[in-house]
Amino acid sequence: MRSRHGSAVVFGVFAAYGALWGPYLALMPEVRRATGAGEAQYGAALLVGALATLPTMVVAGRLVDRWGRRTAPIFMIGFAVLATAPPFAGSVPELFVAVTLFGCGSGACNVVAVALASAVEAGSGKPIMNRAHALFPVGLLTCSLLTGAVRTAGIPAEAVVVGFNSAVAASVLLWGRAALPARFAPAGRSRDDRRGGWRGLGRAALPFCVLAALALVVESGVQQWSAVFLTDVVRAPIGLSAAAPGVFAAAMALGRFGGHWLSGRASDRTVLLASGGLSAFGVLALAAAGGPASALAATAMVGAAISVAPPTAYGLIGRGAAPEDRGAVLGSSTSLASIGLLLGPALVGWCAAWLDLRTAIAGLALVAFVVSLLALNVPSRSEHA
Repeated sequence: MRSRHGSAVVFGVFAAYGALWGPYLALMPEVRRATGAGEAQYGAALLVGALATLPTMVVAGRLVDRWGRRTAPIFMIGFAVLATAPPFAGSVPELFVAVTLFGCGSGACNVVAVALASAVEAGSGKPIMNRAHALFPVGLLTCSLLTGAVRTAGIPAEAVVVGFNSAVAASVLLWGRAALPARFAPAGRSRDDRRGGWRGLGRAALPFCVLAALALVVESGVQQWSAVFLTDVVRAPIGLSAAAPGVFAAAMALGRFGGHWLSGRASDRTVLLASGGLSAFGVLALAAAGGPASALAATAMVGAAISVAPPTAYGLIGRGAAPEDRGAVLGSSTSLASIGLLLGPALVGWCAAWLDLRTAIAGLALVAFVVSLLALNVPSRSEHA
């Protein structure tokens, strides 16, 4: 019963994490117009915000080890507060500050969510990482759509984000620290004895970090270029093109639920091999698509297939880390892997500038193939049992 309760808390954390991203993504076009940011300024602000998450994840991981389960409500409520900043930005400098604050809050929340899921996995011996990660896009899509509906009704953006984020913060206060599993707590070791962070990753974990980073290259490259690909290459109507990122996110949720089902019946190696192989096939199908329907189908295939790789890699890293160092190790791992989120769209853009967008998208198939190669380092037998 305690295992089920811990899992429910993890699922709630991931859903709340996604819920805080929903209004942010839905309102950012308005925020850009309100601040008067040009394309270059807006892109630079997003890059700075993404870069801010990397050191935040490392620091957050160490705080998780030091403070234990107190970090979960602190980081969640902190993110809910920081995530209210973007709609209040009225100039380009304020946009940079708001997006950076959002990135810091998101990075800390990401680490505590992954560390909590890993702690529950270690305590129960059952995989929950993929199912937990599936609830992030579910929360994101739900609140993004709700934000659009509420804005259509004429409610100001500032009121929308404050209302949604206050609801998330209130839900966190309801379950509080007492609802978290006892194993998610400090181990009492001194700072000098800790082996977390980059030193704690070790040779065994680094390949999984690289695997997760490469999977995120494919994920971000396809998701963030999918609408442009459908518009400029496939010549799809604007409505279908705009739906591509949402289709990708929905497919990610379904893929992670499917990955959870598969992880209970096959080894992690099999899950990762299937993820890399199917996503490589989907990328090639997208690059060769001749019409909107086939392009959207291929986009969904990539989203469903590649979505299971990062959570599975994080699960492997968390189970291999010492309990007292798990937060720091996962903080460093997620920080390293998140570099893939930054590189994916940039790599596609650079290749498209030199060649063309079809070839650039097709090149991601090589990255997905390397994910399968790295999966060969995973033991053939599942370690969940």
